[in-house]
Amino acid sequence: MKRAAPSLWYDVTNLVSYSGTVTGIERAISGVARGLLEADAPVPVRFCHFRKGEGFFELQRPRLDALLDELGRERSRRKRTLAARLRKRLLGSRPASAPFDAGDVLLNLGYATYQQRHRPLVAELFQRSGVNYAGFIYDLLPVRFPEWWDPEEQIRTREWFTFTGRHASIVLCCSVSTSTDVRRFFEEEGIEAGPVVSVPLADDLRVSPAAGESSAGTERPYVLYVSTLEVRKNHRLLFQVWKELLRRHEPSAVPNLVLVGRKGWLIGDFLAELRNAHFLGGKIVVRHAVSDEELARLYADCLFTVYPSIHEGWGLPIAESLAHGKYCVASSSSSIPEVGGDLIDYHDPFDLRGALERIERAIFDPAYRAAKEAEIRARYRRRTWRESAQAIVVALAPLWKPPASA
Repeated sequence: MKRAAPSLWYDVTNLVSYSGTVTGIERAISGVARGLLEADAPVPVRFCHFRKGEGFFELQRPRLDALLDELGRERSRRKRTLAARLRKRLLGSRPASAPFDAGDVLLNLGYATYQQRHRPLVAELFQRSGVNYAGFIYDLLPVRFPEWWDPEEQIRTREWFTFTGRHASIVLCCSVSTSTDVRRFFEEEGIEAGPVVSVPLADDLRVSPAAGESSAGTERPYVLYVSTLEVRKNHRLLFQVWKELLRRHEPSAVPNLVLVGRKGWLIGDFLAELRNAHFLGGKIVVRHAVSDEELARLYADCLFTVYPSIHEGWGLPIAESLAHGKYCVASSSSSIPEVGGDLIDYHDPFDLRGALERIERAIFDPAYRAAKEAEIRARYRRRTWRESAQAIVVALAPLWKPPASA
């Protein structure tokens, strides 16, 4: 029986199927989920997930709460497989279904949520139910910069972006820069997509700094770079900057550089260079698998942060740095100035001299750094996940009619 009012469905499939290290996408999905629970939406908000070959299923609030609470903890893939087999044995083979009604909106912030072999079924369920699909694109990096990705990843991501453009009634992006890239991609591919709208994400970590002793590499003053370790993040530029700092100054005056993030694409050669660079004297430290609490502590205790990335879809670590009152020296490319505004200083991502000058000033001019921090504390306002969710609700408003007044 059709409901009297449309619903906003939020797909948490990526969280249901997730295991291992939490990425920025899982943080965004979970953050918006919490935000939607608090947001002022004109229609009911409901949650669902996709099961391979079975369709979409509603996720009740207790299961959702448990899913959000356990994010970041190791979960057994074997147990999920056994549960799926048991469910199939009990229910038998049934036609795929979805709980959506015509006029509902299905919002998906996941990345490649529906695998390629399941997309025809997903598209059929969209058409059969009459739901309006709202997709989300964080960046088009594998399309714009194929040299940073292996061929399989290029194909996989291009297919996902194409599916999103062809089936979404609206495409949301996390920055104006990404929105521009998305429109260009759709035009080049001949895809007649719906509106492309940018909605900024939050910078609220929701955790307090971890107590206890300093982590390795942070016993002395340090500069912090939080990002996946991959070639586009431009760690090699910082390697050259720290080499020059050590040439110009006494080693005791040069702070450590702490690189926090998981290993990504094409980073093996750089890590090998770091291991062999004995002349650095341990000044560059790499940290993996850092908890949210420890990350908050690293932000709180650093001198300042750096972010020399060549291209971004957004640049969440810059927002996190500002949220902790910390000054940042960052690349001027893509979406990064959207995040930092005039509160931080920029350099071209390929300009070694420019990066060195700004980083050197931040290290050796504490009065300048203190003035920037004071400005950040006075002017920067954190964006909560509730605010991000509210912006998404506003962007989706044209897709449904508000329920009639009682």
